Amino acid sequence: MSSDVEQRAKAQGADLSGGDAVPPMRADDHSNASPAVETPVEGRQGFLGAPVLMVLIGGLVLAVVAWFAVEWIA
Repeated sequence: MSSDVEQRAKAQGADLSGGDAVPPMRADDHSNASPAVETPVEGRQGFLGAPVLMVLIGGLVLAVVAWFAVEWIA
């Protein structure tokens, strides 16, 4: 089973020397072993897009509101 993980890690770790553009890091096939055996790229996968952007913008808006509230009170 570790040879499968090593093969996936090797495929995901292409040599990018020479200033080439970095391809998006996407996991190949996931392991369904128990406990899961994942490559470092698969372990870093997370959600991106509109939900994350909304949370970041919401946090920024709350920080600005708190800033103005503190300035107004003080």
